[in-house]
Amino acid sequence: MSIINSVKNFLLGTYFAKILRNIQAWILYARIPPLKSGVERKTVYCISPYKTGTTYLARCFSSEISVHEPLHYLSLKLLNKNFDSFFARRMKHLNLKLECSGAWSAYVNELAQNEIAKDLEYICIIRTPSSWVASVINYWNTKLKQYKFEFVNELFWKKKVGVDLFEFQFGMDTKKNQEIIDKLIQFYFDFTKNTSLLKNVTYIKLKEIDKNLPYVENLINEISTTSNSYKNKSKEKLFVYENKSIDADYELLMVKLIEEKNSNALK
Repeated sequence: MSIINSVKNFLLGTYFAKILRNIQAWILYARIPPLKSGVERKTVYCISPYKTGTTYLARCFSSEISVHEPLHYLSLKLLNKNFDSFFARRMKHLNLKLECSGAWSAYVNELAQNEIAKDLEYICIIRTPSSWVASVINYWNTKLKQYKFEFVNELFWKKKVGVDLFEFQFGMDTKKNQEIIDKLIQFYFDFTKNTSLLKNVTYIKLKEIDKNLPYVENLINEISTTSNSYKNKSKEKLFVYENKSIDADYELLMVKLIEEKNSNALK
């Protein structure tokens, strides 16, 4: 790790973190030119929430054409303010074939209505709600709680989902813990239902990403390089959650969505 990166990581663990993030964001924003012409390359977006294998899928392809969470903080700040304008500028500037970003899961309605985005191709990686909830809670509370300003918790989980993940207390059966779990499950179901608004969406099970790589390769006209990929896991599993009833309901929802998608394709 370079000295610059070491200093940056140190500052991100201090109360200067938010100032540093804002400086970085506006430098990046200044580098994005105004949109003066149409978008030549149409990006395929993997829009699944955080902790669904988006890191792994993005790194199955060259970083020159496939990226995980580009312009992350800047995007979370600006998509709420002017989605249509920033979406087009952002896509043209990045010029990617594949982008995998969990934040898109909170903007499915906007994607379905945007003049450019509504005709794009989308990938939705699915996993059981129980395993997703456990993964989210474990990851944010064991790997990211050290930061004084963890911007995904602030700008995504708090503002878009309505939960503060850092309020979860391991090893305790509290009303707040259950509230966080319930809101996460509700968001996950709502997101999944909303994907039906997208004209071109493909559902891939988390455990079947490798099996479906040929399809993604064909979609973006690139060959995968899976040796570059890795799964972004939280090593500590302090919280275990299983709700077979919720998982069964989700499985029925997915069957319904896939049937509707296949039926629409035949029309």
